Amino acid sequence: MLVRLFALLIAMAMLSGAASAQFGKPKPTPKNADEYFAERAMRDAARLTFGAEDRDIIRPSDGVDLARAERRMEEALVIFDKLCTDRSLPQDQWARNCFSLGEMYRRGNGTVQDYAKAKTYYDAACLEGRHPEACMQQAYTSQKDEDGSVDLEHARALYEQACSLKDPGGCAGLGNMMYMGLGGRRDRPTATRLLQESCASEYAWACTRLTEYGLPTRLDRF
Repeated sequence: MLVRLFALLIAMAMLSGAASAQFGKPKPTPKNADEYFAERAMRDAARLTFGAEDRDIIRPSDGVDLARAERRMEEALVIFDKLCTDRSLPQDQWARNCFSLGEMYRRGNGTVQDYAKAKTYYDAACLEGRHPEACMQQAYTSQKDEDGSVDLEHARALYEQACSLKDPGGCAGLGNMMYMGLGGRRDRPTATRLLQESCASEYAWACTRLTEYGLPTRLDRF
């Protein structure tokens, strides 16, 4: 009897572990050697240019090496491009590399600043790769005219995708646009709920919007 009970307890523990693995939040795919190399190259570039933005004249003794930093960023760019393009990789892995590639084009790191190319990689990471940070960055760029053009419908679609991925900032951005009727139809009841849920998730910007709109910051569940 004791043996059967012990076996039953082991089986239940195994089933519990399997269930948590099946329904829990999936762990990100581990980084490969190329990713680690690219990230190290970016850290090297940051170290080689530390403080350069605050100096009118750069001397050899300052420890700033702009040419070498540029080469290191170019090396990172090549790797991020390769990993972003390789769709045989797990989705979260190629998507995060597309996001990194978009970041480099948006900032002009290791390449000429190019918002159009950055958008291509952010969109791929967001809409195909389900990468919330990529959704948020391009949504902000499309909404705030950072690149010289405004596309409110696109910004709203990206916020909606981020919200569907449980990102409180995405739900706040979508709620704000829905409340104002930006990029699509106005839906203030849904917008209020989204902003309140984001505020409840301690996303301060959503709480601020609710206060500015004269709305309660707490969810009305009754």
